[in-house]
Amino acid sequence: MNKAMLSLVSLLLAGAAALYGCDELGLPGEAVPGAYGDPIQCQDEWRAGIPIPETPGTRLLCRQEYASVYDPGHKVPLVVGEFLTPAEFRGDVERQDNFMADPDLPAGESAELNDYRRSGYDRGHLAPAADFKSSEVAMNESFYLTNMVPQNHGMNAGVWAALESATRDCAADQGGIFVLSGPVIGELPETIGDGVAVPQALFKMVVSDKHARAFVIPNADQPNDTNFRRYEVTPDMVQSLTGLNFFPEGGVNLQEQGRFCRGSFGS
Repeated sequence: MNKAMLSLVSLLLAGAAALYGCDELGLPGEAVPGAYGDPIQCQDEWRAGIPIPETPGTRLLCRQEYASVYDPGHKVPLVVGEFLTPAEFRGDVERQDNFMADPDLPAGESAELNDYRRSGYDRGHLAPAADFKSSEVAMNESFYLTNMVPQNHGMNAGVWAALESATRDCAADQGGIFVLSGPVIGELPETIGDGVAVPQALFKMVVSDKHARAFVIPNADQPNDTNFRRYEVTPDMVQSLTGLNFFPEGGVNLQEQGRFCRGSFGS
């Protein structure tokens, strides 16, 4: 790992020393506490089990093409999972920008549109709308605020959007990949609106077979380029930053940076 990456990780670790400290829950059939939608669909979106923490009140939100492990306490997802295939993003469904509070959650658990107004932050997708051009339902569900975090605009429109595009290129190359995206949240995070936590950084992990490529990008203005290597870390580092076990059933190499899709990610 280069010195710049070590500096980034050290900064993030200092601000995220005490996160959730949670163990994952299993998936005993369909008896998933706090699950909405089809729990079987939720299983399909993860590479090696659902990384659900024991945070009280955590919700597992199962959508047509993604799953969100959602924390009502901070009003943001902890991680959003997708199994992304080219068929999903090669359709002709147009983006509608129909942002909305999650209709499946009890009052007070979902972020609201007013929370983001005049906050200075974008409503930043974790599972991006451009992944879901094959289905109007999936496109609409991508605009639920339970798939969003407060995101710096320059980072959202710049390097993060470029990383999302590179991830779709990788899915086209591999035929299908697992994608996990989420926030790095400190112990006492900045909040907007009625308690919506602002991440220190965002992560994205792309998984093919037993290998994973992991990226952590600070939630601040970044160089507007596609030099993703400056943000690349090991999957184990992302687990350390978030306190989550992303692969409870094992089978993914956590200690090495994957080297698949070099044409997509630049190395």
